[in-house]
Amino acid sequence: MKYRVIHRFRDLQDNDRIYEVGDEYEGKRSPARIKELSTDDNKIGKPLIEKVKEEK
Repeated sequence: MKYRVIHRFRDLQDNDRIYEVGDEYEGKRSPARIKELSTDDNKIGKPLIEKVKEEK
């Protein structure tokens, strides 16, 4: 699955990498980390990434 950044953020778990809006999220992909970044359950308080629907 691919995830796209919808709000600029600094990934504190990936050597402080900065993700810009529209970037593909390439960091840690554990279920807990994806949940943290795709919901408001993070330090910024809003979803930072979203799942990209894959074309068939």
